[in-house]
Parts: sequence; C-alpha cells; structure tokens
Amino acid sequence: MDISGNYFDGRSSRPCPAVLCRTGKGVGVFDPAGTRLAWVEDALGLDIASRVGDTKRFVRFPDGGVFETGDNDAVDRLATSLRPGSGLTHRLESRLRYAALGLVVTILFTWGSIQYGIPLLARVVAFSISAENNRRIGQGALDALDKAIFSPSRLPPAEQERLRGRFLAGVGTVDGIPLAIEFREADKGIGANAFALPSGTIVFTDQLVRLAHNDEELLGVFYHEAGHVQWRHAMRGILQQSALAAVIVAVTGDVSSVASLVTAAPVFLVEAGYSRRFESEADAFAVARMREARLDPAHFGRILARLEEAHRAKQNEQGAKSEQDDSQPRLGDYLSTHPATAERINKVEKQ
Repeated sequence: MDISGNYFDGRSSRPCPAVLCRTGKGVGVFDPAGTRLAWVEDALGLDIASRVGDTKRFVRFPDGGVFETGDNDAVDRLATSLRPGSGLTHRLESRLRYAALGLVVTILFTWGSIQYGIPLLARVVAFSISAENNRRIGQGALDALDKAIFSPSRLPPAEQERLRGRFLAGVGTVDGIPLAIEFREADKGIGANAFALPSGTIVFTDQLVRLAHNDEELLGVFYHEAGHVQWRHAMRGILQQSALAAVIVAVTGDVSSVASLVTAAPVFLVEAGYSRRFESEADAFAVARMREARLDPAHFGRILARLEEAHRAKQNEQGAKSEQDDSQPRLGDYLSTHPATAERINKVEKQ
C-alpha cells in the first residue's frame, strides 16, 4: 500500500515529496531516492486524522513527523486495515438518508433533553443543595429585590407578628426546611404578590394582605407557597433557566461558586412563571394542609379568583399606556409568576 504525498519532519516547515508504505505491521515514509524518513513498527501508534470532505489528510508519527496527502481514499483503506470500522462516520455523512436521519435524531435528542433531561437534572440538583447554600441563595435574592423593587412594609408591626404567628402555627417546617415570613411594600409595579425563596422564607407584599378578605385566604396562599418550598420549585425553576449552572453543580457538587444562581433567582421569582405541574403540586399541598387545619379550601380559590381579576385589570391598564417607556423594567404580578386558569381555580374550589 503506497500513498503519495509530502512529509514534514517536525523541525522544518519545508515539505519533502514522499511515499507512505505499509509493510506488515510497520509503516514507513520514504523520499524519492528510497531513503527512509520515518518509521513505526506498530502502525496502531499512528494518529490518522478523520476525513472531512476532500480536504488533505494528515498521518502523524510518534516522533513528531507528519505525512500529508490528498489521496483520501488510500488513507481510508489504510485506516480501515488498521482499525476496522474507522471509515464508518465518513460513509454515513456522505449519504443523504443517513445525514437526514442523524439530523432528526439530533433534534429529538435536543428536544428530549430540554423537555425531560434538564427538569430531571434540576430536580436532582435542587434536592441535593445544602440548607446553608439554599439560605445564601435565598438571602441574596431577597437583598437584590429589596434594592430593586421593595421597600419596608407599612403594615403595623403588631399585624405582621399576628399574621406570622397564624401562618407558622399550622406549618413551621416542610421537609426539614424551617419557614419564615417577611412582609414588603411593593410600590414599584409588582402589586399583590407572594413567593417562596429557596431558603424557606415566604414573602408577602402589603398589597396582597390588603386584597385578602380574611386570614383564611392568606393562609391558602401561605400553604401554597409552602408547597413550593416542599418541592423545591423555586430552585428547580432557577436551575432550569440556568441549565449550565445545573450541569456545573451536578458535576462538581459545588454550588457556592455558581454566582449565576443568585443573580437568576430574582428574575425567576418576579418575571418568570411556575410550570403547570409545579402549580398543581403546590395547590395539592395547600388543599391538604387546609383540610388538616379544618379550613375550607374554597378560601384559597376565592383569593385566586380575586387575584385574577386584579391581574386582568392591570393588563388592561398597561395596554392603555401605549406610549409606555420600553426602557423601564416590566414587573409581573402574582398571576404572572403563578399562572391561574379557570380550570385551576375550579379544581381548588371543588376540592
């Protein structure tokens, strides 16, 4: 098997016309005069570049020498004789049907990874993150929100303490995570809202407290948010949005170095939205806890309906402001981050 080409000795850029020959298990390169320029006793020690169209191929020797040739078919025969099946990739890529099949498989794999793989990975990672790292991420998110959109609560301190006692009397911890209640005034567009931080802190805005007709409605929201804590929904949502961070944490186990989780948390909590599955799990948790506390789950359904009315009114108001400055951030309300459909409200009321 003789292949014509050029040889580079690894010390000079000057090419030397040469022929690559295989004899038994050995492979050598010889110049036109028959002088041996390179030799390897075991051809398996050669590094043969993969074929890319009809571009030139390189055969690299252990001593740094390189043989270059445009005779791709001959190199394919050499590679196949040394490593059976090595030319399979090129043969598949050269046939349209196989290339099309590969494209379809790639698309399906990508879709499956996004639809199922990333959520599954996010769930595994979220349940493996330590309480201390959850606390740090939650505190970092709350600090960022306090600087951006919140101001101190204007509810009387006695009312805040009364509500804290009422909320935490029923559920103080979920899955070993201690719950805490914070109140904030949201006077920068976020309106009536509540959300659970990965640390177990549940934040209520003053606007949501004022919207409720009674404590039982607020308890329904509290139990719902406790359900998000139970199932690590906030952390799973953050990780799904930061897929690269989820992979880093899964591989290294080090969440403290992934600063993107802290920066992504406020965005997810205020502007993103929980999936229907997350909402169903949190709703089921709320209904079960309200039943245990001998409370009618319809209270929760009523405040959801009132929140939806407020959400629609806000959408209409924003739609009327056609000249709104697009440079200003558009913050969501409770129904933006906790999508409530008529089906969901009816299901809670039926329960």
